Amino acid sequence: MSAITRAALMAVTFLSAASAHAEVLTLEKAIGQSLSTSPQGEATAATIEGLGAARDAAATGPAPTIEGTVENVGTGGFDQFQIDATYHQQLERGSKRRARVRLAEGDIGIAQAEALIRRLDLAQDVQELYVETQAAALELELTRSRVEIARTLLKEVQRRVDEARDPLFAGTRARTELAEAEVDLELAEHALVAAKARLALLTGTNLSDATVVTDGFLEMPEIAPQDSDLSSIDLAVYEARRERADAYYRLQEANRSSDPTVFAGPRLAGNGDVSVVAGVSLPLANRDLNRANLARAVAGQRQVEADLAVERHLRRRELALAAERVEEARHEAVAIRDKVVPGAERTLKEVRAGYNRGGFTFLDVSTAQTDLHAARARFLDALIEYHTARIELDRLTGRFADLVGGN
Repeated sequence: MSAITRAALMAVTFLSAASAHAEVLTLEKAIGQSLSTSPQGEATAATIEGLGAARDAAATGPAPTIEGTVENVGTGGFDQFQIDATYHQQLERGSKRRARVRLAEGDIGIAQAEALIRRLDLAQDVQELYVETQAAALELELTRSRVEIARTLLKEVQRRVDEARDPLFAGTRARTELAEAEVDLELAEHALVAAKARLALLTGTNLSDATVVTDGFLEMPEIAPQDSDLSSIDLAVYEARRERADAYYRLQEANRSSDPTVFAGPRLAGNGDVSVVAGVSLPLANRDLNRANLARAVAGQRQVEADLAVERHLRRRELALAAERVEEARHEAVAIRDKVVPGAERTLKEVRAGYNRGGFTFLDVSTAQTDLHAARARFLDALIEYHTARIELDRLTGRFADLVGGN
């Protein structure tokens, strides 16, 4: 078993022991808590409610009006006056009401799609902080391993110094290296606390006594076929905009039809006669305005189609670059894990054995110890780069779409 594997098992064992008295926070649970505590849900609900009211208003027809007039009132007398009371109702033609409702529903669709995108963005933020916390937890265990090696080496050096086989400065230098490792351990502990605090800001929970799952952090699966598909949510907002643009075109097309107004009512004459007045009015169409509105609607449709094509092109390019970064980081991490770390582990083991037999100096052991820690740290850096690239890839492919409500 390689040293890095043992260090990983030490981390998992330590975190498992800690989780016996603390809550284990998975990535999915962290995302769920962040979504539940975020005010985005209330803001989205308020927006949808307002747009729903606008849709209900669009489904209503023109309100009727009542008019009253008095005519033929002069100085010669009141025998010829007339009083009219008429009821006016505009009659919509060309399916205007249906077009207005469809346009309002288009606004609702856009708002819903944009809300899902914001939820995916929040999930990405949580994933970034979760990976940061995972890396801080493993960095802490890696530093603990370095401290243990430095302590063991100090005992070996001190024994040789006591036996006058090594000079005094060898013991001093060993103690200095142990002090440096202990300082790094303290910094790593603070880094983990800070990472948990940042994650707690999004999850809305107290993570001081909670642990994150780190056993899967060492896994580096290759990109699956489904990881090459773009997120349908990011493109759905453009689909919703296209639906709204079509609805706006249908509304402008319906507005080409003029809406007549019919009216009727009683007429009371000054001599007591009562009659009925009825009629209809039809506004003249403004053909130039209609053509301009239709042209604007058509241009809006073309603009949405062009935006969708541009977004799809950019997203596919970003997806390809993200997949390449993931594969590059995975290749580096695997190479370091399988080739560099085992060699550094064997070197330290052989140098320490030779040092105990008097075949090497303390400087040789110190150098081998430093090289091993550097190899482990480089492997962890490659792991962090891999998971950081996976975050971008997961966002582009909508990995957490189901979790945030993408269905």
